[in-house]
Amino acid sequence: MKPTDCITFYDLHSHFLPGMDDGCKTPEESIALLTEHYRQGCRGVVSTSHYYAQESIDRFLKRREQAAARLLKTMNGRIQAMRREGQRVTPDALQLPAITFGAEVAYREALVHDPELEKLCFGKSRYLLLEMPFEPWSDRTLRGVEEIENMWGIKPIIAHIERYRGFADDAYIEALMDMDVVVQLNAGNFARRKTARNAVKLIKNGRIQALATDSHNTERRPPNMIWAIEALQKKGMADALSDILDNNRQIFMAAKGQ
Repeated sequence: MKPTDCITFYDLHSHFLPGMDDGCKTPEESIALLTEHYRQGCRGVVSTSHYYAQESIDRFLKRREQAAARLLKTMNGRIQAMRREGQRVTPDALQLPAITFGAEVAYREALVHDPELEKLCFGKSRYLLLEMPFEPWSDRTLRGVEEIENMWGIKPIIAHIERYRGFADDAYIEALMDMDVVVQLNAGNFARRKTARNAVKLIKNGRIQALATDSHNTERRPPNMIWAIEALQKKGMADALSDILDNNRQIFMAAKGQ
């Protein structure tokens, strides 16, 4: 894949922290993944390691802090090497996007009433990436999502909306997209004709507010925002693409406290 010439973007869904989940395993893999993100035009990316309710939030945060420290140590090694060589340290020289931390939170009813849920939001923001159940939904499921915002002032971002068909009834998926949530689509859908058609339809119908890569590594599940950008440009949907990428940017900046 060739990088886009002029479009830069922010990614709200990536598993780049080393050793946290099924994403990168080592800091070196993390650096390789982040470098590929930057090459494609990504200028900021949120770490969204999987969080499951079987683990306490505090335990997850401790693991995340340790993984981030390992990654930042490796990043610092790159910076020090550049300085020793007399290079100016800039994002373009580093070839690394800005990063911030959140989680991909697997929805469970018990989480709705957890006062510590806000600790899993993106950085300094009130945005929470929520992975819906891969099992039948009910009215109670949707009420739980609604209560997350009503009780805690947290804005749910629904992860990869396209993946729930076949598990939840279409009526529930449509009802979820009608709610006051941010609906995220994986850019990888544009790699296959059938899934690309559905992705284009969702965007044309105004159902999608965020695009993300859901990247895990540079091989099996690499960054792929280029596929979405090129496909939407070819479809004459540059305005819709611009709106979505601007929303991505605003969410990332909120996470950074800007």
